[in-house]
Amino acid sequence: MKSWRGRLQIVFVQALFAVIALPSWAWAQTTNSDCYSCHGDTSLVVTDSAGVARSLFVDEKNAEHSIHAGFDCVTCHADVKEIPHAEKLAAAACATCHEDAMTEVAASIHAKNGSPDTPTCGDCHGSHEIRATADSLSWVNPRQLALTCGRCHANPALVQKYHIPIKDPVAAYQRSVHGRLALAGVDSVATCSSCHGNHKILAANDPQSRVYHFNISQTCGTCHGSITAEFAQSVHGAAVSRGSHDAPVCTDCHSEHAIESPQVASAPTSSQNVAQETCGRCHASTRITEKYGMRRERLSTFADSYHGLALRSGKLAAANCGSCHGVHNFLPSSDARSMIHPANLSNTCGQCHPNAGENFAKGSVHMTGAEGEGRTVAIVRALYIGLIVLVIGAMALHNSLDFIRKSKHALRRE
Repeated sequence: MKSWRGRLQIVFVQALFAVIALPSWAWAQTTNSDCYSCHGDTSLVVTDSAGVARSLFVDEKNAEHSIHAGFDCVTCHADVKEIPHAEKLAAAACATCHEDAMTEVAASIHAKNGSPDTPTCGDCHGSHEIRATADSLSWVNPRQLALTCGRCHANPALVQKYHIPIKDPVAAYQRSVHGRLALAGVDSVATCSSCHGNHKILAANDPQSRVYHFNISQTCGTCHGSITAEFAQSVHGAAVSRGSHDAPVCTDCHSEHAIESPQVASAPTSSQNVAQETCGRCHASTRITEKYGMRRERLSTFADSYHGLALRSGKLAAANCGSCHGVHNFLPSSDARSMIHPANLSNTCGQCHPNAGENFAKGSVHMTGAEGEGRTVAIVRALYIGLIVLVIGAMALHNSLDFIRKSKHALRRE
């Protein structure tokens, strides 16, 4: 049996061999000060194969504000084993800590195109001054995120090169209600990532995309839950659930990025625009009305009605499509819940016309020549037309007789 001294000698020899076997860089671990001895020089610039100069300067003071402050440089630049290091280094090893995010990015549209313009982690988050999302100076903070995405999506050359359908979503977003709230510092407002996702951003025609046609109402419902529930019960929502690509979703009426309040004159849902620009795109479309058996004249008959004429003359308080049919809860007139169901019409009209009774709502708003009018409406119309003919006829007769009389007097004087 070996003595304790013999065992101690064996352990000492094993430890000595282990230390000798360590690589040279382990003897003198690279420190941040070693890195800043070169990268703290503002004149440190390299030129790539395309002749583009790139600064390798790292501002130590800015790095102190990073969420990674206190990390060793070699934690991210893991292939640096000695100083000086190799001329070409691998990209920062973000996957060491953020494996889940890297997996999502690998499945995104950004990674799938495999182009040299594919954005990297640093393009969105920054490199050495990566701040927490809650920090207003962070590139992915709600105040800054649109500008971060806009480096590519508002670049005309990249938009043309990759055939991106929406030319400048950043400008549209910034004038929207969401963009204005983001600039005002409301962190809970919808941003690019709220609708498109953070890392796993997919093309709009991908069924798994958050902005795929049949997923949009659920995406908007993240913030607008009650409205989404209303829409799901509507005739439009039911058509979407059946798989109809023609059925409108949130973005068809409110637009994708330039979402404005209906009180804004330029909004597609404003009183002066909703009939012609929003509802009319489907309800005045020959293709859609013929395909689904709808009346194509709905827009033209509304435009010729009292309400339509009042809106065209600038009276924005006049009723529009949403005033009678609802805003998100569109239902057919046969549905007892519908605002235009015969039993509900007096209440619907009463929103603008107090004490509107049953007879008040008997007239048709969208009446065409092919539709018959009720007896009461026909009598009122006949009386109204007869009164017009009588008044105008009497006025014409009076003016004619007056003209003849004055002409006779003029002739006598001559």
